[in-house]
Amino acid sequence: MILSDQSIAELLTQKKLKVTPEPILKSASLRLHLSNQFAKPAGTIQRQDTYILEPKELILSSTLEHITMPNDHAGLYDGSTTLARFGITSHMGSMLISPGSDGNLTLEIFNASDTAFTLRTGMRIGQLLILKMDKPSRHPQPTRSEYKGDLHNGLVLPDQRSAYRMHPNANK
Repeated sequence: MILSDQSIAELLTQKKLKVTPEPILKSASLRLHLSNQFAKPAGTIQRQDTYILEPKELILSSTLEHITMPNDHAGLYDGSTTLARFGITSHMGSMLISPGSDGNLTLEIFNASDTAFTLRTGMRIGQLLILKMDKPSRHPQPTRSEYKGDLHNGLVLPDQRSAYRMHPNANK
């Protein structure tokens, strides 16, 4: 079930869902904004107020918001439709935010258009829908992920070892 703004507000008041800075609620989601961290996939993180995203360029960034999900809720990230009209997508990977996840969302921002686009710190980049699960997760995000604690604050760069994680029985 997708939660309404009223149910999201209750989770925030009860401190089951934590978002900093204080979130802006939409009718069925939290509004998310762009941080000041930018990096090429194999590069280093640069902090700057604006970034000119060239045509056909991919850049990594993160949400301004730090989100701590409860173990009985999950989230779905949805990019801004306004930006999509300019040819800008803000996620290329999974849109699922796992139960127990704690950190900023890493964004894969791509300019599919033929013109440059200026990204600005604090601009609306997307929204987070909150989903109520039928039961709490047995394995919330921090128990299964390498991206936890300090490794999940701000922009998370790709780790070559994580790209090729294999099923335990794949080589048997």
